[in-house]
Amino acid sequence: LILDHSDRLYLSRYWHLEQDLLHSLRQRLGVWAPGVDTGLLQAGLLRLFPGQGHELDRQQLAAALAVLRTFCVITGGPGTGKTRTVTAILALLLEQAKGRPLRLALAAPTGKAAARLSESIAVAREQLPLSTELAAAITTQAMTLHRLLGFRPDRVEPRHGADHPLRLDVLVVDEVSMLDLLLFNTLLKAVDPAAHLLLVGDADQLPSVGAGNVLGDLIVS
Repeated sequence: LILDHSDRLYLSRYWHLEQDLLHSLRQRLGVWAPGVDTGLLQAGLLRLFPGQGHELDRQQLAAALAVLRTFCVITGGPGTGKTRTVTAILALLLEQAKGRPLRLALAAPTGKAAARLSESIAVAREQLPLSTELAAAITTQAMTLHRLLGFRPDRVEPRHGADHPLRLDVLVVDEVSMLDLLLFNTLLKAVDPAAHLLLVGDADQLPSVGAGNVLGDLIVS
């Protein structure tokens, strides 16, 4: 057992998991993406998020931050436009690449959630004002996190981790509220800090089965 700050008693394993997670998050928070063409970004934002007068467009703001920074959390209840915003972000990142292929991946904790993500991205891709080439470059094939990370029934550790990171430029993870402390930690270790990591979910729905409420803690902090 570990007593932290005189009022928090942890099992040693979970205390160390939280410390590892904190270290991984500090590597990403506040990191600006290099080489962003701000003029191109502004034009894309105006096209994908039509003006709403003097009201603050939170979807547009989230999209801008997701391009300008390598780590972003998008949260909101059902019907708040999370998937549309994510699809617009993918389009903006592809525009920033200026023809260079981007390695994109979509993932979710379960097969059912991955299937829903695939369907939602496909619908949003058709609704947004995108060129044929840009729309085709946005993948709609989501997979489970366990498949993405390379978990194997005969091994405790997955194929991908700090020593063998995922070869990705952009990763979108949906239904992040379902990720427990261990899986969240494993995910962050496997994603290169230079890659864009976009976490999407609703902290009030689909809690994790394992220990930890990481998305809820991220939003509160």
